[in-house]
Amino acid sequence: MNLHPLSRVSHAGLAAFALCVLATNASAETNWSGFYGGLALGGAYSAAKPDNGVIYSGHFDGSDREQLTPILNETIKGFDVTGSALFGYDYQDRNVIYGIEGDLTFMPFSESENRGRTTYDTSPANSFTSRTSVESDFTFSIRPKIGYATGGWQIYFAAGPSISRFKTTHEFTDTIGTGTNHTFTDTKTAFGVSSSIGAGYSFGNDWTLRGDYVLTYFPQIVNSDADIGQGGPAPDLSYDGDFQSHNVRFAVIKRF
Repeated sequence: MNLHPLSRVSHAGLAAFALCVLATNASAETNWSGFYGGLALGGAYSAAKPDNGVIYSGHFDGSDREQLTPILNETIKGFDVTGSALFGYDYQDRNVIYGIEGDLTFMPFSESENRGRTTYDTSPANSFTSRTSVESDFTFSIRPKIGYATGGWQIYFAAGPSISRFKTTHEFTDTIGTGTNHTFTDTKTAFGVSSSIGAGYSFGNDWTLRGDYVLTYFPQIVNSDADIGQGGPAPDLSYDGDFQSHNVRFAVIKRF
């Protein structure tokens, strides 16, 4: 029996509507409560911002401070591929989700800023070099979170404390007097904060595909003074600085 074209369209429309209803009902049954774990892959732009300075001008002329300070404080930045192991727990109350998540992120940040042989403004016959490096391999964070679920989707925001290890190295040479060959190295366990915003979609059997943006900030990754070995009553250089990273990543999550 041949159906009128309008009748075929009507039947197709009803079938599509029924499929949409079934899909919506299936998505609405998504339960986000419980423990979960997953792996994420991403890319991070990171920057260490030194706050170093000349604190004793016995070796340097007074105006050398003005020349050296901007060089000692050049931003050290880079882009790295990141990998993360995620684990956490969610509790769903209607559409609202409360949870907490642990995040171990591996990020091989190792960058330097170099200033090659540069003539002193106050003494053109003498020159100096400066090289500052910052290294960090991981960040561990614990972030309480709150989210909203609708259908098979979840959006969330999270924030909490972070911990990492940073190694800072500064090499400085000059030709004043008998010459300077100074190397400063400091390794510090640093505490900071991180926040994330993201969205996940449940595609069945307790599996979720998720994307998020993570901002991590450490207000102090080094805090020390150093003598460059030219004598004097006080240290010559001070070292301080902060670090932040912007990590965009995608994760596959399994709920248990």
